[in-house]
Amino acid sequence: MKVKVELRGFEALQDMLRDLLADGEDALLETIRDLADETAEIARREMKAAAGAAPAGSYPHQQSGRLAESVTATHEARQSRVGSDEIHGYHLEFGTESMEARPWLVPSFEEATAKAEQKLAAKLQEKAG
Repeated sequence: MKVKVELRGFEALQDMLRDLLADGEDALLETIRDLADETAEIARREMKAAAGAAPAGSYPHQQSGRLAESVTATHEARQSRVGSDEIHGYHLEFGTESMEARPWLVPSFEEATAKAEQKLAAKLQEKAG
């Protein structure tokens, strides 16, 4: 006894899966760029929200405004970066021997991540139809 199996539409299914994966990758890369931009915006906003000395563990308050203005998001083909070239940004984020940390980058990233997860899920749902 011989059994013959014939698959029809397999190439169309492969094409559809390939398109879905490409759309998913595009959505992910767009979300990463948006996440970096949103992280930078939150950091700048939170630092500008108050003046004077900030309590340990909270966002640093604006003194000169130099750190807030130096926060940038840069994008390359498959990655994005957020940060500042100001050395005191590092000291505020992690603290020093004589100063407790006043984190600004990680809390900004965490806030932006919550929004990004929702946006990515919506984009993928939309692309999946």
